[in-house]
Amino acid sequence: MEADEAIHGKNSDSPLKLFITTASEFPVNVNISAPMANAIYQGDRFTIKKGTIQQVLIPKSLRLQGTERAKKAIHIVSSAEIVVFGLNQAKYSTDGFLGIPLDVLGTKYFVPSFFENGRDFFNSAILIVGTQDRTILNIKLPNTNNIRIHFEGKSYSHGDWMNLTINKYDTLQLLCRADLTGTLVLSSKKVSVFGGSTITSVGIGSTKDHIEEHIPPVNVWGKKFAINPIPDTNPNILRFLASEDNTMVNINNKEIQIMAGNYSEAQVDRFSFVSANKPILTVQYVPSGTCPINGFKPGCHKGDPSMTLISPTEQNNLFYSFLTPVSSMNLNYSNIFLFVIEDGYEDGIFLDNSPIKRSDFHNVVHNHNITAGYIRISPGSHTIEHSSKKVPFGGILYGGIEFESYAFPVGQRFATINEEDCRSSVMSPGDGLDNDCDGQVDEEVCNDFKDNDKDGKTDEDCSIALSTTVKTTSSTTITTTKAAIKFSTSKSIFVSKVTTSNSTTSASPTKAKLSKTNETTTSTRPAPKSTTRITKTLTETTSPLPIVKSITTTTTRTTPSARTTSITVSKRRMMTPSMKTARATTRKIPAVTTMSSVHQNSGMDEDPERPVWLSYTEYGIIGCVSVVVIGVIGLCCKRCFGLLAKRSDDDDDDEEEKHRRKMYNKARKAIGPPAIRPMYIELQKT
Repeated sequence: MEADEAIHGKNSDSPLKLFITTASEFPVNVNISAPMANAIYQGDRFTIKKGTIQQVLIPKSLRLQGTERAKKAIHIVSSAEIVVFGLNQAKYSTDGFLGIPLDVLGTKYFVPSFFENGRDFFNSAILIVGTQDRTILNIKLPNTNNIRIHFEGKSYSHGDWMNLTINKYDTLQLLCRADLTGTLVLSSKKVSVFGGSTITSVGIGSTKDHIEEHIPPVNVWGKKFAINPIPDTNPNILRFLASEDNTMVNINNKEIQIMAGNYSEAQVDRFSFVSANKPILTVQYVPSGTCPINGFKPGCHKGDPSMTLISPTEQNNLFYSFLTPVSSMNLNYSNIFLFVIEDGYEDGIFLDNSPIKRSDFHNVVHNHNITAGYIRISPGSHTIEHSSKKVPFGGILYGGIEFESYAFPVGQRFATINEEDCRSSVMSPGDGLDNDCDGQVDEEVCNDFKDNDKDGKTDEDCSIALSTTVKTTSSTTITTTKAAIKFSTSKSIFVSKVTTSNSTTSASPTKAKLSKTNETTTSTRPAPKSTTRITKTLTETTSPLPIVKSITTTTTRTTPSARTTSITVSKRRMMTPSMKTARATTRKIPAVTTMSSVHQNSGMDEDPERPVWLSYTEYGIIGCVSVVVIGVIGLCCKRCFGLLAKRSDDDDDDEEEKHRRKMYNKARKAIGPPAIRPMYIELQKT
């Protein structure tokens, strides 16, 4: 977007600046390019890690000038989720914005702007960027007096529709000597939209600045906002944009009615809580400085105008990483971080992995079950998060010096919580969806027996599910019956206090028959023993006919927490009266400290002398090889599916496919972890 110098409105000579960071635990590869303007900008490639910030300079010639259509889009691609901040500067003029990722972009926007008729070079501005070819744009200008836009040989005024088509990487900028706030942008495919002013003053002050924000689509707007005015800049100006008729906005217990496409304005000089019956977009404007250029008077404040979006409390996040910029004159700002968090949790906010002292919190307010305030931030790169990893909070970064200022949200979630054709869906805890279509995502905690969002329903849309498992120390008995043909196997596993074990096997005539196997397991925890003995008895017939084997194993552990285990395994085959002799062998096995589970025979005869560990080793090798093979096949299938899905993205207009993609994008969260519990807010003033 065009940014002009503060003194005479000259076009900026400064490069655009991007600051990129990530919350990923792994390194992230980033590629930045200007696909249709690579002669101007050849691009950048780099790798970033969590907690680090990469600054990228974009040539000033990619900045648009006046009302025009060009091909100057910047394309940013990364291997994992990233956060992008932009800084647009001119001499003594700066503002920043939080970048919105492609999968969050939408097809319906109401755009905020600003205009003050103080100087003849002041202009409100809107910038639209195409993300796909053959995108149809329908732009309705607001019903504001004095709107005049001349574009490609046509003139447009208030209330007119501008109908045109843009392609991928096209950029369209509209400038106007009137306020464009409330402009409606409809598109057939996703577009990226910015709003602001090339240069303006705000309020009664005389200082001027460029203001700008990246505008979110209507489907991620919210209904609850906690607002902190910037210290020493009061009063701040708030604007509320409505997307639906009969939107009722309550600010500090005063109600305002707004119709679709219109906005209402309020001035605040203290913490304010805003709620609405329908989703709204809330914009905060910091006023111009009121101090004389070469002097000081009591009650005045320094700084310049700035513009920031207020994130809905429904979209607050857990972790933010950011970098404080420097001014157009390469000077450090005085930076502050304004936070809002659920009441009682402010002590858990960590700055750069360290807790914040209570003495470092300023202007702390407790209201509507919210704690708000600010902390001072030193120049440089920072991270801020809540130690619990569960409590969300919102924040705005502000910096000001005598002739410049900036303000922007340090991040937020962009879950779809305002969908026109929302359909109730089956809930899975932490799925990031508005399962009950109430404009909130994952607002409940399952199995806590509470109605967390106070809507009369419980566990309808959960962020997490508390465990309902009850642990006991009682003994457990499991009996399983198996069928076997021509042989009978009896296996008993039990734990008890054992000192001796006897085994007796008798051979008697029998007929081949179908028998059943009973397996019984009983567990208790005995007192510790001081001796260890393992005895194995093998009795084998000498008859050439089928034989009888009996194996008895008794183990007593010595460690205080060990169990005593006795295992008896008997195998019988058909016997005949001619079997008269038998030999018995008894041998002692050295004591061991651990005992493997007994391998279960599934009808195959095993050599009793074969080591059990050898069988387990074979099974382990086979299992590992199987897992590797399955993993390779799955990876190949996933890659092929991804390529096919990517190939079909450009021209697939099938309605069913559109809905599938919408649900997929709805489930994705561009910034933040998959499950975040909401802020619980008191709607009545406390």
